[in-house]
Amino acid sequence: MSTPRFTGRARQYRSGATVRILDRVSRWAITVGGIGTLVSILLVSVFLIWVAVPLFFPTRMSAPHRPAEGAAALDAAPLHLEVDEHRRLGWLVTREGTLEVFRLDSGRRLERRPLFPEAEMTAAAFSRQDDRVAFGFVDGTVRLGRIAFWVRFLREAEVPPELRSLSAGGLGEMAGGLVVRTPEGMFRLQGVDVELEPPIPSGSAAPVLRIDQTVTAAGPVYAVLTADGKLRVNAVEERENLLTGETEIELAGGEVPLAAAGAGGLPDFVRISGLGDALYVAWRDGRIQRFLTRDPRRPVLAETRDLEPGPARVTSLSWLLGRFTLLVGNDQGGLSGWFLTRREGVSTPDGRVLTRAHTFAPGAAAVTAIASSARTRLVAAAHADGEVRLLLATTAAELAASRTADGRPLAVLAVAPREDAVVGISASGLNAWEVNARHPEASLAALFTPVWYEGHDRRAHIWQSSSGADDFEMKLGLMPLVFGTLKATLYSLLFGVPIALLAAIYTAEFMHRRVRMLVKPAVELMAGLPSVVLGFLAGLVFAPFVEQVLPAVLAAFLMVPLALLVGAYLWQLLPAPLTLRFSGWRFVFIAAALPLGILAGAILGPAAERALFAGDLRAWLDGQRGSATGGWFVILLPLGALLTAAGMGARINPWFRAATAALAPRPVAVLDLVRFIVGVVLAVMIALGLALGLTGLGMDPRGSVVGTYVQRNALVVGFVMGFAIIPIIYTIAEDALSAIPEHLRSASLGAGATPWQTAVRIVIPTAMGGLFSAVMIGLGRAVGETMIVLMAAGNTPLIDWNLFNGFRTLSANIAVELPEAVRNSTHYRTLFLAALTLFAMTFVLNTVAEIVRLKFRRRSHEL
Repeated sequence: MSTPRFTGRARQYRSGATVRILDRVSRWAITVGGIGTLVSILLVSVFLIWVAVPLFFPTRMSAPHRPAEGAAALDAAPLHLEVDEHRRLGWLVTREGTLEVFRLDSGRRLERRPLFPEAEMTAAAFSRQDDRVAFGFVDGTVRLGRIAFWVRFLREAEVPPELRSLSAGGLGEMAGGLVVRTPEGMFRLQGVDVELEPPIPSGSAAPVLRIDQTVTAAGPVYAVLTADGKLRVNAVEERENLLTGETEIELAGGEVPLAAAGAGGLPDFVRISGLGDALYVAWRDGRIQRFLTRDPRRPVLAETRDLEPGPARVTSLSWLLGRFTLLVGNDQGGLSGWFLTRREGVSTPDGRVLTRAHTFAPGAAAVTAIASSARTRLVAAAHADGEVRLLLATTAAELAASRTADGRPLAVLAVAPREDAVVGISASGLNAWEVNARHPEASLAALFTPVWYEGHDRRAHIWQSSSGADDFEMKLGLMPLVFGTLKATLYSLLFGVPIALLAAIYTAEFMHRRVRMLVKPAVELMAGLPSVVLGFLAGLVFAPFVEQVLPAVLAAFLMVPLALLVGAYLWQLLPAPLTLRFSGWRFVFIAAALPLGILAGAILGPAAERALFAGDLRAWLDGQRGSATGGWFVILLPLGALLTAAGMGARINPWFRAATAALAPRPVAVLDLVRFIVGVVLAVMIALGLALGLTGLGMDPRGSVVGTYVQRNALVVGFVMGFAIIPIIYTIAEDALSAIPEHLRSASLGAGATPWQTAVRIVIPTAMGGLFSAVMIGLGRAVGETMIVLMAAGNTPLIDWNLFNGFRTLSANIAVELPEAVRNSTHYRTLFLAALTLFAMTFVLNTVAEIVRLKFRRRSHEL
């Protein structure tokens, strides 16, 4: 028997088996689909977290490893130490000029040979980045060259019989190097090669005490300090004699005027920059002099500074990767990084000054040695109490720390080329540490706080993940990308939301049903336009066009709304019979106001440019001409209109309604038009008065919301992306307005309210939850947009509110750099962190939208 329904009548028919089966299948399919969607979104977030979280894992440094045999056979205080990328071999140069090659696993010495059997070496310089070396001698000569590891794969026939049975990873010694059996079963022979050029004069016959060298595009440049107190810089130029085929060396250089600074005693350190354009000489008491050596024939003293203002004494002075940043260690355990920055008001010839940019946490004892990585800004520092620390120069962060096995200090140390080990030599022998540096460049401080990057004048948020130079400092600040995302979203919403909401209100409340059936599908079809097409049009069509007619475009943004308002007031002047007759054509007349406003903007734009911007808007934006008054006037004109509307609504409108209550409709319409004209004039006067006041206070909008004009800018992006979000916002908002029960409208109209009053006071408040949801969905669309921003915004990661400048968003950055990021683990994971940040931003915005929507929904039910 059928169960009675709420109507009191039993159901007369039963659903067929097919209907019941389909109903059950549909219910399960919908349930599975909904749960699957939620699980998929959750898995996306889990995957992003899984990839991004390792960025924040700490650096690990193992306990020191001491070889069991042969360690004491190595020189206890060498000048320099290097290890190969496979961590199998190492070499060092002693103070007597002897090269020692040894195994890292056992410390066993494989080779020991004097580099200069017939000469006495008195100074040496080494470069980890390019294996370059320079040596100075007692007779005042200099020899340049290279000491580098080499690798060669052997055929099995070339391998000694006793080594052919080596297992994978096994080591064996043979003449000329070390044999390693690779996991693939091949035999790899490793060794050390020395290439030294013939001696060249230094410019003095006295012994060389200090030396440093670099290699520029034009050739080697070296600086030498000799025992007679002369400091010279020489550029080496090699030419091939076309007749003899021999290589001829020419020196171009000059003597550095040390005495000009009045410094007593010979310098303890001589360092020349990577480009050879600056020479630094320093004393242990902290004094340092910088000389400009762009022309080595005429060095010029640029500045004299004090590296250690207190009682501390400099114990180590070393270059960071790239030879632009000086790492200074002192006898109190302090370590700092110095590089050149530009400062206003400085009196140096080049306008730059040596600046302490990074101060590392101090150690407990004096710094005895510093070694920088040849790969990144990783630095290893050794202290007199045996402590060894790993530091990151970019953020001055301490990554890890350990101690030597017996607590003795290291005389020299080296960071392995792959940054997977630190090796040092103390009086007791070899010490080695395994290192897992992970991703120190991508700490929270580097990602979301200002960082003082090499060569910049101050701390800043910068994103620059790649470069053509090997010594590039990776800059992974996400704030420019987050800012660009918010900037693109803001400008697109400012353009798209008013149009979409007003169109939805007009369509739902005032448009004829037959017209609505045509307009709404047409607008919804706009959502199907591909982003790449809109981006293509924005970058290659709209951006060049806007650049050519910028004054007219800006004037049109003011004149189109003004034309709509003027048209509305003129409509009131029509006789009542004509108003009723043409009421069905109201939409056509509204549409006609658009080209009229654009035409008015095209006419008034050049005139406004001459009156407000000294005849050239782009030159005014660049700060080349004109005062700030014109810019402030245009910016403040909407504010003046809002203040005028608020003031007239509160004071004038009530009085106007009471005064015109007894008049006929036509005189009221004429007076209403006069009131509108007075309001426009008053808004212009308010904006002009505020503009003159701000200009008088010395304030200028250039450099803030406006500035130098770039063709692909936020104005173009906001305009085009606004069209991308308009269909979504319009559709959802119109559906929300149409869903309001018709009896609410009927009750309002029956109580004497006009259709406009009904829409504003009844329909919109009731549908506010749906309208807010529409805006938030449009916001999510704008936040995640990629192609329009990529093709029309210039793709420049800047933090700048300038409407006429470009930017880069999180999504565009991921799309551009992800294919190349697979080569660098840190870069790759940072892009996934950017995606996670974008995901989190969207999630937070949607959560806020849902909370507000529920609040409005509750309020609607109360109403």
